[in-house]
Amino acid sequence: MSLTAVSGYYDGTGIVMDEEVSMSVGQRVIITILEKKPEHQPEQKIRLDKYMGRGKKMFTEDAGEYVKGLRQNDRV
Repeated sequence: MSLTAVSGYYDGTGIVMDEEVSMSVGQRVIITILEKKPEHQPEQKIRLDKYMGRGKKMFTEDAGEYVKGLRQNDRV
């Protein structure tokens, strides 16, 4: 099974895809309707740097040793 995601828009009568996609009659699709972006709203850039370095580190030692400790008592 193969999945393909394609962006597009609704032109008032049908959906127009931004890319050419080969499809066959009866082929199943999943359609997601997105909210329309207001025309007066400028595109916002996501600043990932404000989230970096936040919170406590999950591991203070090697993660492999942590996982090995979890597995010691999970067998019957």
